[in-house]
Amino acid sequence: MTHPGAWLTILVIGVLIGLPVEILRRRRLRIYWSRACAGREWREVFPDANKDEIGKFLQLFVDAFAFRGSRKLQFRPSDKFLDIYRACYPVKGWPDSLEIESFMLAVEEAYHIDLNRDWNPETTLGKVFSMTLKPDQSAG
Repeated sequence: MTHPGAWLTILVIGVLIGLPVEILRRRRLRIYWSRACAGREWREVFPDANKDEIGKFLQLFVDAFAFRGSRKLQFRPSDKFLDIYRACYPVKGWPDSLEIESFMLAVEEAYHIDLNRDWNPETTLGKVFSMTLKPDQSAG
């Protein structure tokens, strides 16, 4: 049987390690949370896309990253997935929740697009969204 003090020690160590990482995570995500609504920017970059298409896409994204749905329009078409991921996981090697993989799977299920072949560190939300549109709707 494990000594009761051992569990307390493990808990304290977990808090001492996890708390600074969570503070750093919140600090890095603040750049996104402090933004005004980016709906106008999405409509400017994708003038032929309707707001429901944009909203559906961004909902897949915030769901994959476990962000509140109300935050979806704080992300811009120019935001890079890797930058957002690194804001969520500021410590290299810290275990993640497979957000990018979850998003890729959601896009494949919703749009029948395999993102694996075109994925790179520079991939932006706008680039992926443009892939979900009909050819006459995509921006540059």
